[in-house]
Order: sequence, then structure tokens, then C-alpha cells
Amino acid sequence: MTPRMIRTDRALTLLVAILLVALGLLALDWHFRWVFGSYPSELSTQPAGEVVTASWFPWALAVAGIVLGFLGLVWLLAHLRRRGPSTLRLQASDETGRVQADLRSIADAAADRLQSMAALTGVTGTVATIRSRPVIMLRGRIDPVASVASLTEAAEICAQDVAAAFPDQSISCRILVDSPRRGKGRQQSQMRVR
Repeated sequence: MTPRMIRTDRALTLLVAILLVALGLLALDWHFRWVFGSYPSELSTQPAGEVVTASWFPWALAVAGIVLGFLGLVWLLAHLRRRGPSTLRLQASDETGRVQADLRSIADAAADRLQSMAALTGVTGTVATIRSRPVIMLRGRIDPVASVASLTEAAEICAQDVAAAFPDQSISCRILVDSPRRGKGRQQSQMRVR
């Protein structure tokens, strides 16, 4: 999710929470009459009945349902995990042509290199966008016989390779190492190298 979407989620969650607390306090006050001493003893449903039986009501309800459904779909799509960019325009680009790097191929190559240097299995490379910057994510499962020193050295070499390929520091590298255990007790250590 983008930072803007996170802020929007938090603002809407706060708004819904305030509305629910206000409705709860209103219900308590209606029962105990702490703040507002008088409430009507009877409520009439005649105005609501007139609206529901009006000829325009089904059409308005259908339009409102379609709009709410569309907004819900947009909201869900905004929360889907977005894959990172597949290419990055390099500084060598100018008016005569565009020079681009294929980030997914670089991520795959970095994953292969990490797996060949360290005692890791199933290393995969992906590209993600974190704080509006592309990040090469390398993830693998540690072999039980691996040493921390060898993993650290391999991670530093891979990060240095990525940094050498992008001297303007437009790309960072993040390496996630999962433990060899399976099931709910899976542990994860994270090395973030730039």
C-alpha cells in the first residue's frame, strides 16, 4: 500500500470509531437520560414509510448500491499488494534514447547469486515499491548447517553488487531469511542492506 492509502485508512478508521462511540454514548444517554433529559416516548415510522413507498425510491436505492459497490471495489483494489516496477529508467537516458534496466531480471540474478554463495534454499527475487522507491527483495530459507558469518558475508556481497549496478542509490536491496522450521512457529530474521 502507498503511504497515502495508509493515511486514508487510518483517517477513515478513526472516523468510524468516533461515530460508533458517539452512537454508543447516545444509546446510553437515551437509556439513563444523563445529558439530554427528554426523548420522545414514541417514534413514528410514517415519514420513513412515505419515502420507501415513493416511486423514485427503488431507483435511488439501486444507484446508491451501484455507487457503493464501485467504491468498495476501488477500495479493495487499492489494498492489493502491488508488484514493483519491472524497469527503471537510468541516468544515461537523454533525448537521443532511453536506457532502462530490467529490475526483475536483476532480482532473479541476485537471487541466484545469493543462493550460490550462502547455505540458503529456494531463494527468490522480486521487486517491490517501498516508500516510492524500488527495492530488490531476496527471500530464502536457511539451511540448518549455515553459519551466521557466511550468510552475512553473502548478503553484503549481494547488496554491494546491487549498489555497484546502481551507483546513484536509486535501488536498495533487502534480504529476508526464513528459518528451516515449518508450521506456525516459523521464525524470520531480516537483514536490510543498502
